[in-house]
Amino acid sequence: MTPTQSFFEHWYFHVPNLLMAAMIYSLIGRYVLELFLASKPDAVILNVFRAITDPVVRLVRLITPRIAPDGLVLVFAICWLMASRMFWFLTCVAAGMRPSIGG
Repeated sequence: MTPTQSFFEHWYFHVPNLLMAAMIYSLIGRYVLELFLASKPDAVILNVFRAITDPVVRLVRLITPRIAPDGLVLVFAICWLMASRMFWFLTCVAAGMRPSIGG
């Protein structure tokens, strides 16, 4: 089985997994960019990262205590998404939906 066949056969696992991974890396990119470009309001790349990741950050902000600063909320968002990816993987394995390795 080729990787392409595996992807299309097990799309229900791969698509959510890839979306969560992309959001994790986008949050990490936003965190690093905010360290260097927070003082520049005209930084376009930072504004793009904020636009992409703001929905997740707002969702995590709802369950995070108000005393936590915004930078820590980004770290919590990354941790929650990593936990969600692991939960999704374990759910698929427990339901017998995991892709087989090899032929």
